[in-house]
Amino acid sequence: MRLPQYIEPRKLAQKGGSFDGDMLPEDMPRVMEAIASCESVNAKLQFDIEDQRRRTMRGSIQGDLKLVCQRCLQPVDYKLDVEVNLAMVWDEDQAKKLPGYIEPWIVGEDPEDLHAILEEEVLLALPVVAFHDEDCIDASLLSVGEEVKQPEKSENPFLVLAALKSKSDSNQD
Repeated sequence: MRLPQYIEPRKLAQKGGSFDGDMLPEDMPRVMEAIASCESVNAKLQFDIEDQRRRTMRGSIQGDLKLVCQRCLQPVDYKLDVEVNLAMVWDEDQAKKLPGYIEPWIVGEDPEDLHAILEEEVLLALPVVAFHDEDCIDASLLSVGEEVKQPEKSENPFLVLAALKSKSDSNQD
């Protein structure tokens, strides 16, 4: 089942709603710009009201992605597994009051773009630099330049100044 794009999260939390569905590549254009490919990602989401009267969306996003290895520029498999833990707030002031283990989600009464918020979570979970675990480039293909020679030690240019200073000191005596 494909996840709906627009939802009313506050009403879903009130009803205790849930989703178990997929997001396709066309639902995640920014993710697709950052990766090589993927078929879909699955999201399991639960909307609820906590004991502290906080409306929340909790769940997970999972999928098999192909990223671009930054060593060899070939696809590398990446297992996506993101925990989602968001609390719905009205504004930044409310967001600042949340405990550190839960992320704020500024939500009004209007429908919200579920794909966009889940896409943000996926983007935040991607590694900064992707690469194969093993060496993916044959070492014989790498070229190494000639060894840089250290310059020969030359005389300290300040020795000349020291000699001049000692001459001037002896002339003043």
